[in-house]
Amino acid sequence: MTISEEMHKGEKIIKVMTPSRWAYFWLYLFGILLIVLLGLGIIIIIITELVRRGNKFYITDKRLIHEYTFLSRKISSTLYDKIQDLHFTQGLIERIVGIGTIHINTAGTTFIEIKFIGVQNPVSVKRIIEEKMLKIRKK
Repeated sequence: MTISEEMHKGEKIIKVMTPSRWAYFWLYLFGILLIVLLGLGIIIIIITELVRRGNKFYITDKRLIHEYTFLSRKISSTLYDKIQDLHFTQGLIERIVGIGTIHINTAGTTFIEIKFIGVQNPVSVKRIIEEKMLKIRKK
């Protein structure tokens, strides 16, 4: 099953993102240390890379989608008019390497529903989402 099967009729993908390798820096480093010390770290590095590649974030003209596929598959999505709160966070290292996490809250819940973790240029991604939200709300 591909994301195109999940799309609504006429829905267009604007942007596709995966987390930056920097978002998993500590796991890669741990794997490298285990290679040096025990020779087992390659397994950690391979699993980390599969998890990273298993996360895909889509911005479409109608909604936001987070697809996670590793051993199983999970798809979370929300329409722009359901978004109540949108913000991003960046730690010091994330600011240096230019990545961040975008948090998306929707109506009816008190917790973060969707996270775009480790995205490059989070401010510009947040701006794209806000523009879509404004466009939908003006209709």
